[in-house]
Amino acid sequence: MLAPSTQPLTPTDAPRPGLFVRPELLAGGVHANAACVDCHAQAKTLPHKPGLGPATCTGACHAPQGSEYLHGVHAEVAAREPEKAPTCVTCHGGHEIYPRTDRRSAVYPLNVVKTCAECHKQHTTRNGKNGADHVNSYLDSVHGRAISGSGLIVAATCADCHGAHRVLPAKDDGSKVNRGNVADTCGRCHVGLEEVYVKSVHGQELARGNSKAPVCTDCHTAHAITRTDTPAFMLDIVNECGTCHDQTGPGSTRRSSLYETYRRSYHGQVTSLGSTRAARCSDCHGAHDIKRIEDADSPLNASRRAETCRKCHPQSNASFAQFEAHADHRDRKRYPLLYAVWWYFIVMMSLAFGFFGLHSVLWFVRSAIERLRNGAAPKHAPGGHAIQRFSKVDRINHAFVIVSFFGLTLTGLPLLYADQPWARSLMSSFGGVRAAGILHRCFAVILIANFIVHLGGLINRIRHHGLRNLLFGPTTMLPRRKDFADCAGMFRWFFRGGSKPKFDRWTYWEKFDYVAEVGGSLIIGITGLMLWFPETFSAIVPGWMFNVATIVHGYEALLAIGFIFTIHFFNAHLRLEKFPVDDVMFTGCLPEEELRHERGEEYARLVATGEIEKLRVPVPPKSHRRFAVAAGLLAMAIGTTLVVLIILAGLGVM
Repeated sequence: MLAPSTQPLTPTDAPRPGLFVRPELLAGGVHANAACVDCHAQAKTLPHKPGLGPATCTGACHAPQGSEYLHGVHAEVAAREPEKAPTCVTCHGGHEIYPRTDRRSAVYPLNVVKTCAECHKQHTTRNGKNGADHVNSYLDSVHGRAISGSGLIVAATCADCHGAHRVLPAKDDGSKVNRGNVADTCGRCHVGLEEVYVKSVHGQELARGNSKAPVCTDCHTAHAITRTDTPAFMLDIVNECGTCHDQTGPGSTRRSSLYETYRRSYHGQVTSLGSTRAARCSDCHGAHDIKRIEDADSPLNASRRAETCRKCHPQSNASFAQFEAHADHRDRKRYPLLYAVWWYFIVMMSLAFGFFGLHSVLWFVRSAIERLRNGAAPKHAPGGHAIQRFSKVDRINHAFVIVSFFGLTLTGLPLLYADQPWARSLMSSFGGVRAAGILHRCFAVILIANFIVHLGGLINRIRHHGLRNLLFGPTTMLPRRKDFADCAGMFRWFFRGGSKPKFDRWTYWEKFDYVAEVGGSLIIGITGLMLWFPETFSAIVPGWMFNVATIVHGYEALLAIGFIFTIHFFNAHLRLEKFPVDDVMFTGCLPEEELRHERGEEYARLVATGEIEKLRVPVPPKSHRRFAVAAGLLAMAIGTTLVVLIILAGLGVM
């Protein structure tokens, strides 16, 4: 029954709502010229029954669409739970049906997402996932934002990917979102990419029937698709590739997967820490056009590798391209040199920490026993003399050593533990990877300057005292036979007590610190420069040397950090005789009685030669001691915290 829109209805002549349709609902729609009985065939026989049931859309008018619907998942749901299944009216409307190109249509590109979402946000999917999550993921995706935010009707909607009437589950071979059809479905909008994908190693594997071969939705996801140039996508693409390439595969000689070896590389480390500037999988292997490395068209083929490296490293040459991005130092068969270097550091670190760790524990126990027996060592009496130990240049240089070491540690250590939350927080505190990298290089320059100043000091000593005295004299920093005897004497004291050995100017543990520090600075400095200027050094050394430099630089730094923050801190500050800090490097001197007690041989020699008079200086003010304690405690707090974090990371606790 149609009522003219110009005549208002009154309560007395108002028809039943179910029989009343305003003409304007039909005007402009696809059914403007259709009679009621065209859709409601039951009404052709008058008087018709009060309940006619739903209109018939799948007759002569929409038979093809009706057939498609009956073969889709919606019809399957309708047979099982009719109250939950969408019908023609659910998607297209009842009487107010407009062409798909009409903005008023429920299936117009700007409206169809809402139409589908009204049902799907209320139900779970076949695999038990929340439908509302799928809807929200789509709305927040690049497709959803293009539709809802930019009004781009060419952006993909639900119907574009899943179909309109014949909607099938993804596991059905006929579904548009089935793994075998996804590339074709996406290719209808992303013209040309499907052709590239089909020729790639992924496309070829899919064509061979490999069900694990990735398709568009594996890398870009199904609903939560983001722009590929966004930081989120750039940072996550490695994880996407890693979902497949996190296994070594049967018959592989690799000890670690490609994903693991990438994560351990510099590129992987800075990517884990939030940098989007480092090379990711797609930068080297390609995105849709990934080929096997043996393929001449692969960006990583030997004939093209240098060209690929030049995208980030403009001066790259064939030597530079010998760098192995996925080198595994734990794989002895494929990388024997890296394996040997790695084991060198394992052995060296085990020996260093094993010997001096035991040394520190035994020293602490013996000191505690001596203190319980004899009480604390007497303090220096006020008004006495101090003996000058270090010049102002020595102290300033040592201060810069401290600054450079802590700076290099705090800005470099996060790379070694890039997968740890604390590493990301620490890196963020410096302004991110790029800012921390700049600071790291600044501290490296300070370290190099320290080394040059120290070298100048050695040359000056040679000029005044001769090379022989520098190498073999009583003040040499190199090991002598006496040092081995002193070490044996200390171990006797650890176990038996009694008197300690009479030390000269430098003890054996101080000499070890010195040799390790000088040698470590050389090693870290040279390898650091190689990694800082790889293109320059590639003209001198082959690219695989950068793999060696990476391992050496990282493990040498870790050895230095661990040793300084544990063994050196104990020897210099935490042992009971010095606790809480040895301030000699801050003040440059120490009480004369303390020198006589701790370094008896040096004191006797200075007295015998008369040099003791030249070295006597006034005792520094107490403020110097307070500053030294504050600085020492701060340094130990930072160092101890880092050591704890390293240990927890190694144990897998964090």
